[in-house]
Amino acid sequence: MAVVKTKGAIDDPAPGEVLKVVAIDLRSMSDIDGWASETNGVELLAQEEGDGIYTHYVRKTD
Repeated sequence: MAVVKTKGAIDDPAPGEVLKVVAIDLRSMSDIDGWASETNGVELLAQEEGDGIYTHYVRKTD
């Protein structure tokens, strides 16, 4: 579900801006990583996990 919501939200920021995605599903770590690797115009900057919260920072590149 995190990827679906991220796909929709990535259109809003201007190029260069960073989207912070917060999820509670462990699978979001691999899902967001895979999606960013295969998607033009986005770059996964970092992922953090703690206390069952998974945070992803995705930059829109174009």
